[in-house]
Amino acid sequence: MIPNSDIHAVIHLSSTAVYTIVGYFDVHHKKTQVMGLGIAKTDAFFGGQIINREHLLSAIYKSVREAIDMAGVQVSYVGLSFASPAMKGENGIHDKIIAGQQPIGGGKLGRKITHDDIRDVLNEAKSKLGQQERKEVQLCQQRFWLDDDQDAKEVVGMLASKLTASYHLISIPSMFYAQIKDLLTSNNLEVHPMFFDGIASSEYALSADEKQRGVCFIDIGAALTKVCLYQEGVLLYSRCLPVGGQLVDTDIASTFGLTLLEAESLKKHHGSANTAKQSKSDFITLKKRHHDSELTVHLYKLASVIEARYLALLNEIFDELTDKGLNQFMDMGVVLAGGGADMTDLAGLIERQFGVSVRQMSIDTKVAVYTQMMSDENIGLLKTHLFDPKLHSILGALMYYQSEQYARDERGQFGEIDGSGLFGHIRKSCQSWLDKLRQLL
Repeated sequence: MIPNSDIHAVIHLSSTAVYTIVGYFDVHHKKTQVMGLGIAKTDAFFGGQIINREHLLSAIYKSVREAIDMAGVQVSYVGLSFASPAMKGENGIHDKIIAGQQPIGGGKLGRKITHDDIRDVLNEAKSKLGQQERKEVQLCQQRFWLDDDQDAKEVVGMLASKLTASYHLISIPSMFYAQIKDLLTSNNLEVHPMFFDGIASSEYALSADEKQRGVCFIDIGAALTKVCLYQEGVLLYSRCLPVGGQLVDTDIASTFGLTLLEAESLKKHHGSANTAKQSKSDFITLKKRHHDSELTVHLYKLASVIEARYLALLNEIFDELTDKGLNQFMDMGVVLAGGGADMTDLAGLIERQFGVSVRQMSIDTKVAVYTQMMSDENIGLLKTHLFDPKLHSILGALMYYQSEQYARDERGQFGEIDGSGLFGHIRKSCQSWLDKLRQLL
């Protein structure tokens, strides 16, 4: 029997559907076990904005009901994963003087660091948001320093007279935050925690080695692109851009006089994102759906339209990373995910233009179906979903909810939690990149 405290539920809002997943982490097999999944298609949260509140409420209810009925459990607290261009991600550093009676080196007085100290320094950092009329979505710890020089990921129990924390904080406008929470409370659900979709998806798409050595994750969806950059297992950068695969369809439709459906079909079957791979002598004849006529399409021109839109997006991403001095933290290159990234020759375009290695996200085998007390029909349905790359966001959200990183961030913000079993303590040595990071911050 699985303890209820080990079972988690997460809702993911996307531009095309609302997803709900229920599951737990199997400590013995080191896998995330999915117990239930609900999908309600809707465009009521298109582009990270609430387009139709009533339709979105209905989709949330349908999605949650399907998931909990399949899992055979009831939930009142849910995690929430979403992305919006209104999100702002930024790095910061905050200090706290540790008052104590015990002499520390140099005659200073200090004491042992506690979880309350970590919680206080991070909460003080978050308190600045209120002055900006913004609310925290997610805070990810980066590093801690003791007395300005000794650095570590875990500092509880160590002696110090001063504690310095660096962090990555993602926030949204206070009014938007209230609207998002109201969606869940209107469905009799309490939200905790909230996740940036880019971070949740990264948990699914990236390996621990990639996060350690340095990687840029780019997730191109229908209307949004999410970006996260990691180095030494630490999140250094996040952003959500209001650009996705549907803008490519719009450009094609406008250029060739097509409907959006015709443009999408042309892109999928004949398009390329890299003009260097497309012959200038190739043409196709396209029969238009609503006209008794045909259109001759120059495939090199089609590739030029597609390439231009992707280059505009990619240049914005890479220019900002370069301006912030973060392009040096990408030893493992770029990992692509999302339906908008499933574009012929896109990887080649990135490699050609930016000189970095690229790989497409693959199916994560650390996710499995919980088969006990479940019908054969539901087992088959869930297994099919596990091999659907479009579900990487909701699967990643459940994986992240039960990850070491989330446990560490929660422990820092809300005090001590169980330190045994799944979560435990993590201690890793700090590399020279930290000096560069401190300069950047």
